[in-house]
Amino acid sequence: MSFQFAVDTHALQPVECPDMQRLGSPHDGGYVVPLEAIRRARLLIACGLSIDWTFERDVQRINPDIAIDAYDHTVGRKLFRKFVARGLFSVIGRTLALSPRGAKSSYRKLRTAIDYFRFFRGKVRHHEHRVWYNNDRGSVTLADMLRRADGAVACTVFAKIDIEGSEYRLLPELVDHAERFCGMVVEFHDIDICADQFNRCMRELKEHFYVVHVHGNNFGDLSIHHEMPNTLEISFLHKSLLRPVPAPLAKSLPIAGLDTPNDPARPDYPLHF
Repeated sequence: MSFQFAVDTHALQPVECPDMQRLGSPHDGGYVVPLEAIRRARLLIACGLSIDWTFERDVQRINPDIAIDAYDHTVGRKLFRKFVARGLFSVIGRTLALSPRGAKSSYRKLRTAIDYFRFFRGKVRHHEHRVWYNNDRGSVTLADMLRRADGAVACTVFAKIDIEGSEYRLLPELVDHAERFCGMVVEFHDIDICADQFNRCMRELKEHFYVVHVHGNNFGDLSIHHEMPNTLEISFLHKSLLRPVPAPLAKSLPIAGLDTPNDPARPDYPLHF
């Protein structure tokens, strides 16, 4: 029996939304999001961090009063302290070895490690926990994250979710707390083999949120018949923040001047719904 691509592509059709902007890295790590949600949010929950917090920095630039809780168990203070120590020796060693390219690469890594300690302080916090649907192995659930939030005001949390497939574990709980969220951007992985989970997530999310942008991650592959990228970055805005009912987006995707390829060495994936 041949593999069948079963994603409901009609559910991906974005609607017209004003004031969309790309935040974060010009390539992988950046996302197109509705500024209305960013300005309104009191808290950014960032699920997935690695060594790139350019998105979080841009959110703070637009909304200086926002609190940021980032969750990623794969990096932390101990790791970045090692990066600082090794980076200092590496920059000096490569400079003395007359390797300017190597020294420049080491300096970039050193600068990133130092910036970690500059950025994550005060109300910008990094929690070294895995995001999961229970508390096994010191993991945190969405309910745990929301308990850290100040108050329970509706539509005051924005979420960035890029956790390499575990979004399917987190999103059902997010739907249960949909009234807390003004918007989110989610990177969905493996939508070909996770089509049932993906379709269910989209149906439930669209009861509360509009899809306002979709972008294909060109680091991932295309589906079996090349209908759709297997990794999609999808931005959502709570329906209460977009009145009256918006029309479907008339522009083709990706949008020049707004979207950029995750891998700059390869062309972006065109999307058709």
